[in-house]
Amino acid sequence: MLLTQLQYFVALAREEHFGRAAAACFVSPSTLSEAIRKLEIEVGVPLVRRGHAFEGLTAEGEMALTWARRLVADQAALTAELSAAARGQLSGTARLGTIPAGIAVATAVVSELAAAHPLVQSTLQTGLNSEDVVARVRAFELDAGIIHPSAADGPDIVTVPLGDVTNVVVAAPGLFDENLAAVSGRMLSEVPLGLLASDMRARQIADETWRAAGLEVRPRVEADSNEALFSLVDSGLWAAVVPEPAVAARLDDPSIQVLPLVEPAVSTPLAVVLPAGNPAPVLVRALLPATRAVTDSPRYAPRVRSSPVPPTSRPHTS
Repeated sequence: MLLTQLQYFVALAREEHFGRAAAACFVSPSTLSEAIRKLEIEVGVPLVRRGHAFEGLTAEGEMALTWARRLVADQAALTAELSAAARGQLSGTARLGTIPAGIAVATAVVSELAAAHPLVQSTLQTGLNSEDVVARVRAFELDAGIIHPSAADGPDIVTVPLGDVTNVVVAAPGLFDENLAAVSGRMLSEVPLGLLASDMRARQIADETWRAAGLEVRPRVEADSNEALFSLVDSGLWAAVVPEPAVAARLDDPSIQVLPLVEPAVSTPLAVVLPAGNPAPVLVRALLPATRAVTDSPRYAPRVRSSPVPPTSRPHTS
């Protein structure tokens, strides 16, 4: 059994298409298909259901996929560990995913990681929901993610509480009185309002908070990202509810109005989720100090009431 065969198999399961999987692995579709056929011959069972195209994995293929992902991830972790030992510096690519409420936190973590380890590159996937992030961490497609803690469960992942992000109202000038000190939940119904989509956990938490206060807040536009909500506000016609860290760079921007949200206040809990395992991959170990540096920063602390980061050796699930 060759490691490349497992890599091709994992890629096919991820892409669900022979051509796309081959392109991701920089080989021809025939090379990828033949490698997987040889893997099937070696393990003695069919792993892939084939017709004119990819039709999914067999039951045995689903079972094999769990092991293949782990073996491929372990090989990548070993390579990074040995490279760090040989060079005296950490290198490789750290893969971080986040829900919309965690984008500002995630970018700060990536910046801290880059400052501490100049040879490390990072990829940041945004616009995911918590379940997507957890699934990709479990599949070893992400090294870590920022989620709502309620989505994390099971002994195979570690959850690190980050605290609660406070939400604020961002509005085009003129929608609210320029001398207004704060926006109440009731006032949101008086302006054209944009909110995150109703199937996103941050939106569900906001709806639950408003309903508990006897309010029904109905947006006229729903979006799947904070960036889309900001674009609405920038058009000059809308208000939106967004996480406070997301507006940090625009607090002095005269083209928008940023106001606290009160009666009731709405906050969103965040956590970092990582794969459990001992030893943890070196890039995963590097992400925790970067996260701690962000949550301990005075610039960050006022926006997120942070919780202490526990040791990685004792997985905590919620």
